[in-house]
Amino acid sequence: MRVPRNALFGVFYVKKPDGTRWDSYYRTLATLDPLFHSEGFKKAVAGFYLNICGDFDAVRISYFVEAPHVKKSIAAFKEFFTKNGLVEIQPNEGPKEEVIASNYGGGHLEEHFRNFLVLETQIGLELMRRNLMHARRLFATYRWQVRKAGLSVRAHFEPTFARDSSTYNTLSGSEKEQIFLDLQEWPNPPQVDWAHMMVNLVLGCDWNHVFADPNYLTPGKPLSIPEINEIVKELGLQIPLDWTP
Repeated sequence: MRVPRNALFGVFYVKKPDGTRWDSYYRTLATLDPLFHSEGFKKAVAGFYLNICGDFDAVRISYFVEAPHVKKSIAAFKEFFTKNGLVEIQPNEGPKEEVIASNYGGGHLEEHFRNFLVLETQIGLELMRRNLMHARRLFATYRWQVRKAGLSVRAHFEPTFARDSSTYNTLSGSEKEQIFLDLQEWPNPPQVDWAHMMVNLVLGCDWNHVFADPNYLTPGKPLSIPEINEIVKELGLQIPLDWTP
């Protein structure tokens, strides 16, 4: 799917009520899954990407829609939320014209950035459906080992992408290369890198302060698994000492 540059941009913030941090987030994602696969949704919406929001218990749905389909898309969202017990935690935004790449490299990257966001979301959702714990560990070690030490992004991600993502496996060779290049994009320090979007989606958090730390990308020494486990224990996540991607 290619997202038109002139597609309008809208946002919903939703959650399953009465849940705890992270548990409610992943339950909300699971509840939303049928919506994203429905034919009516696919016809109305040109693309979407997802992030955690609220108190680490809700989903931000950012979506692209062409002007003739605005009413149909909003109706599809609202109807699904009502039928499936999802509550909006703040007013929805848009759809409106917006350059979302303005802080991520500039307007000349707008179409490229939109398509990256849609693609990383599709791959991320597939990894999570297949093995959520493995996917979360993959992105925790990416942030604190691979990115921190300037190691190979492709070597870290590709075995899991190839095993667990049907979307990844439909890509051409050049498209596969491009997703790994995009995951290394960091055009506007100390703004977050492009990979932040996928880390946030899959892991359920990211550590934005590292992007203002001049020692984060020196490259530096990767953290050990015990050091990472200290950082991620508040997420209810631990990584075995012998874990590999």
